[in-house]
Amino acid sequence: MNPSSPPPNPQRLVFIVGLTIGLSILGDSFLYGNLPVEAENLGIALPLVGVLLSANRLVRLISNTWASSVFEKFGPRRPFIASTVLALITTALYGVGWGFAVFLLARMGWGIAWSALRQGGYQAVWAGGTTVKGKLMGLLWGMIRLGSAFSVVMGGYLRDLWGYRAGVLGVMSVSALAIPVAFSIRWPAEAQRISSSRQSLWQGWREALKTERGRRLLLAGSIHTLFEGVLIATASLFLARRLGNFDFLSGLGIRIGTIAGLLLALRWTSDILFAPGIGWMADRLGQLRSLVVLVCVLLVSLLGAVSISGPLLVLFLAFLFVSSAGLNVTLNAQANALSTQMERPHIYLGVYATAVDGGAAVGPLLAYSIGTLTGFAVLYLVIGGVLTLAIFQYGWPGGNRRLASH
Repeated sequence: MNPSSPPPNPQRLVFIVGLTIGLSILGDSFLYGNLPVEAENLGIALPLVGVLLSANRLVRLISNTWASSVFEKFGPRRPFIASTVLALITTALYGVGWGFAVFLLARMGWGIAWSALRQGGYQAVWAGGTTVKGKLMGLLWGMIRLGSAFSVVMGGYLRDLWGYRAGVLGVMSVSALAIPVAFSIRWPAEAQRISSSRQSLWQGWREALKTERGRRLLLAGSIHTLFEGVLIATASLFLARRLGNFDFLSGLGIRIGTIAGLLLALRWTSDILFAPGIGWMADRLGQLRSLVVLVCVLLVSLLGAVSISGPLLVLFLAFLFVSSAGLNVTLNAQANALSTQMERPHIYLGVYATAVDGGAAVGPLLAYSIGTLTGFAVLYLVIGGVLTLAIFQYGWPGGNRRLASH
């Protein structure tokens, strides 16, 4: 395809960009399932595994707004292609076995690559009108999570057959396809316009934070990822404590570990199975109303999960994960729509990405510090309550009249 030819329709553009990101994320997803069990063989102490798996998020607290300014200055094509190359290099480094320092460098490189890949995804969604942003955001995240799911299954299977390096090589071979796909993308002419803004990056931050709606959305997004970070980090332990030896499916060989794994898998596959539908619903119902509905479902599910034991606990947690996936899609769609009203939309998206990455990074730390003192149920309820208030504050910034106007 010729990059200067007429651009594809918005749905096709988002599909191709999402496919590129889904291919690029294969190496990162492979690590989450395989690094902990291979750490000793790779010469990495087990306590350092947590450092490696969180290093990319910490780097993104800086690289998100930097990537946004690069996209603003050069347009999406070259930075997006460069990010796919960097992602492939980091995946290759996972397999060389040169110890902790090289792994840490690779994880930091992946953090930078992800900042640019995500920025490209958000910019692709800009191609759609305001009436389809939810649907397009759902499609984008569905493609990304499809890549993660494929990597976990294929990479794990190859590792079981031929070892860790075979898994890395297999994942890397597929991930390399992201580069030609990125070259094939025909970005809309408007997306390729280079900004002439002479504002500094810090002035861009002030611009992003100066509106009340913008600040409230940043707060809601960061609290949501904080909540998810706590929940995902502690779900298996919470289940083990609540269910104990209650093996209601033991005849099928299904116990706590399997149930926890299935629930976590449900969270990620929700972006594939439910996100496009939730995005479509948000476009029809209105994104602000959808946020309120989803957070109410989340809160009811959370109350059920901390109050009930047995099979119903698992059901409530399943609804909790699905509603959280819906919040992720709808909040991202809101950030995308709101950014187009800003003087420097790229920078606002970078600030939003930094806010949600900050929440995600703090979540596990909070879970295993305060959560171990108060109990996970109490921590879930407190953060869930704060999240509900933040969503309602954003959804009704000016009362029912403003909500109705959206």
